[in-house]
Amino acid sequence: MATTTTTTSSAATATPSTSSRSSRTVLRIMQSLVLLVVLIGAIIAIAWLVLNPRAPTFWLNSLSLSGLPNTSDTSCPPLKLHVGIKLTATNPNKKLVVVIQDVNLWLALVHHRCQLPLSSHNHISSSEHHISKRGRGVLTFQVETGPRPCCRTRRKRPFQFTVCEELRKGLAVMSVRMQVSVKFMHAYWPSKRKLVEVKCEDLSIGLSSSRRIGELKDGGKDCPVHFA
Repeated sequence: MATTTTTTSSAATATPSTSSRSSRTVLRIMQSLVLLVVLIGAIIAIAWLVLNPRAPTFWLNSLSLSGLPNTSDTSCPPLKLHVGIKLTATNPNKKLVVVIQDVNLWLALVHHRCQLPLSSHNHISSSEHHISKRGRGVLTFQVETGPRPCCRTRRKRPFQFTVCEELRKGLAVMSVRMQVSVKFMHAYWPSKRKLVEVKCEDLSIGLSSSRRIGELKDGGKDCPVHFA
């Protein structure tokens, strides 16, 4: 009788131990599945951020003109301006570094269908500007107006880009337009390259005929952007 009692007690003790091991196995499997789901979600999120980058934003800090004609010059010659432009570029991406390349600039007078291309002699516009994740970078350009305006319509006679009337008023409304090649980098690997168009519109430029200069009023301007 004593032997039978001992055997039954041992079997009863073994049963909870087996059940506990099964529970731990199921728990480990569930934890592994949860980790797998989280890992897959993280991979999808990173892939989405890398493959669908957000365009950098631009704020025009300052715009200065020099070389304006004198109002006493009745011939009103076409503009040959020296233009200084300073912008702040912001990278809104959390996972990507932005590299700004190949900046093409144009200057336009509002209500005109033509715009002047801006060219740089020191090749600042062709250099690379790296902006870290969620970072900012300042872009400075010292450029000149090109010899030939770019017009959206055919004209029967050459277009003369002048600001004689604006000089008499002491105010001109202009816009700066940019076409920027942007490279998005994940770690050291480029993920995408896109063309971004930037428009700084309705810029109030105070003009001084005596000093032959112009400067941006109102302290700056937000410039809408979109992928080309």
